[in-house]
Amino acid sequence: MDPEKRAPGWQIRCCRCGFTEHWGKYGVRLAGWSWKKYTFGRCPRCRRFGFHAIERRPT
Repeated sequence: MDPEKRAPGWQIRCCRCGFTEHWGKYGVRLAGWSWKKYTFGRCPRCRRFGFHAIERRPT
């Protein structure tokens, strides 16, 4: 399934290196009323564990 269809308009960004990907590849964002959300995991680019911001993609 296309990641953009699972979570349209959302992206995940590594707080260490700035790498961004579609959030639909990892999960689904439902009822997002908060300003920012963070998740903990490994970045596919820098391979380090850290926090990743889940945010709306700029238009």
